[in-house]
Amino acid sequence: MKQENNHIGLFSLRIFLLPGEQTTLHIYEPRYLQLITECISNEVEFGIPYQGKTTLTEFGSLVSVKQILKNYDNGELDILVECKQNFKLNHYEGQTEGKLYPAGTITLLRSIEHPLNSELIDNIGKYLQLLHGDSFNDELHEILGIKNIVKMLNLKDDEKLRFMKITDEQRQNDFLLRKTRYMTILLEQERKVDQNFYLN
Repeated sequence: MKQENNHIGLFSLRIFLLPGEQTTLHIYEPRYLQLITECISNEVEFGIPYQGKTTLTEFGSLVSVKQILKNYDNGELDILVECKQNFKLNHYEGQTEGKLYPAGTITLLRSIEHPLNSELIDNIGKYLQLLHGDSFNDELHEILGIKNIVKMLNLKDDEKLRFMKITDEQRQNDFLLRKTRYMTILLEQERKVDQNFYLN
């Protein structure tokens, strides 16, 4: 898919995936069964615009169907999808001619990958050391990278969306630094609770 405006089928969900992330979906509505069947037959991707609590956001995940996990007798499907890239939704159509499902025009977003600042690297190192022990430090240089850090921190969907909206590299680093410090504090408190439990 070219990195320009693209017209694709859409399936709005309260799910936000980053490139490489996978999730399972249960498909039962006729409009989305039509969408998924066409995507599988034509080997094309579809978009998952992130559905907020009250409104549809302009950001989403371009995904491909990796596997049909189960095909039910009534036609419903369980599928595994993987995010290829994130996008910004330019135009949304509730229904297109001859189709049951929504569609829209998107612009693909740049992949998130840039140098990490030293403060973020140090804090990630402390977090991983606390999580996995001293021996894990030897492998730190092999796993450090924006995508891997986002995955390690297990960001919630709305946090991933907020992160994607940040275009400045320094602000992205700052966002991950705050999250890393927060996760470290939680882990330290959890360890203290465990130690006190065993001591008593």
